[in-house]
Amino acid sequence: MNTFILIILGQIVSLFGNAALRFALPLYLLRQTGSAALYGGITALAMLPALAGMLTGGALADRCRKARLMALLDLVTAGIAAAAATGLPHLPLLPLVLTVLGSLYAIQGLYQPVVRACLPLLLNGTQLLRGNAVIQLVDTVDELLGPLLGAVLLEHLGIRGLLVLCGCCFALSAGMELCLRIPQDVPYDTKLSVRSLWADLRESAQFLTGQAAVLRLAAAMAAVNLLEVPALTVGVPVLVVQTLQKSDASLGLVQAVLSAGGILGGVLAGTVFVRHPIRSGTPLLLALSSVCAALGLALRVSVLQFGSILVLGAVFMAVAALFNVWFFAQLQVLVPQAQLGKTTACCTVLACLTQPIGQAAYGSAFQHWAAHPADVLLAAGVLSALVLWLLQTRRTV
Repeated sequence: MNTFILIILGQIVSLFGNAALRFALPLYLLRQTGSAALYGGITALAMLPALAGMLTGGALADRCRKARLMALLDLVTAGIAAAAATGLPHLPLLPLVLTVLGSLYAIQGLYQPVVRACLPLLLNGTQLLRGNAVIQLVDTVDELLGPLLGAVLLEHLGIRGLLVLCGCCFALSAGMELCLRIPQDVPYDTKLSVRSLWADLRESAQFLTGQAAVLRLAAAMAAVNLLEVPALTVGVPVLVVQTLQKSDASLGLVQAVLSAGGILGGVLAGTVFVRHPIRSGTPLLLALSSVCAALGLALRVSVLQFGSILVLGAVFMAVAALFNVWFFAQLQVLVPQAQLGKTTACCTVLACLTQPIGQAAYGSAFQHWAAHPADVLLAAGVLSALVLWLLQTRRTV
């Protein structure tokens, strides 16, 4: 079987199990304790290992055989799921859920840079763009279907049954990854230690600061996650629930439509970019700014409010997916293979660090201007367009 297809199949199975458990475990804790504060706190704490996992995974991707590393990560995750299912009736619930959830986030953070680092060894040219689009599509679909199916399976199988089922998914994925034969998958240095990993991360930081083109890419992604993405991820729930006073079912519909927009963007990236490749991300960034501003304007017309959130929100997520695919494809072209894993991880962590700042800022803005949420989105579009203009004048995108 084609190596790339085998990687995709393994990723589908593995990421589904991971996404289902990351949704079901906090939900199970919420049902058992009834504490929303505990639910939110444990979910926030579990995100921290993901950042550490990304940085470590990037360094490991450049030092280890990628196929073996992916298989090992899935085998470890299968073991964690089996141990949790065995210990659930006997161990304290809160430490168990926090440990398993943190491990799942950390392993996902480790896993993704390894997958990204495999692609240039298997694909090139327009195939690389299409491969990144498929990876983006798989990730989006798993993040959508994992929680949905996880909720259904949790209700019918219980938490222990779901842990066992997902453990089987991880074991199946590991079996497929053990069959992978990736050409030139030979690490330049097999000596692993904390010191060597730290040296890799420091080397990656030095590489970023010395490579203007790569640094500009990282700055563009950080700006998107600071100024544009949080405007929608924070604004949409506020608009639907508070401003329009719609039901939870309406919010669920909106979130599903936004996820469908992300899936559409992944599909388009695999077709449009191959036929009409672009060298600059500026049109995509400008489109994101325009959608924010257009949504702000549409919200001023009462009859268009809910419909504009559905349509423009889906368009925004589609363009954001297109930009994400373009970003990783550019990064894989610009960065040498020996540096690719850790450089990709550093750029991803940078984007993950800026997004919470943007979420906090937009949360305060929507609260402060609660009577005029349309102005917040309009300002987001204008501000991001201004930043885009500044980046363009310095030829940074």
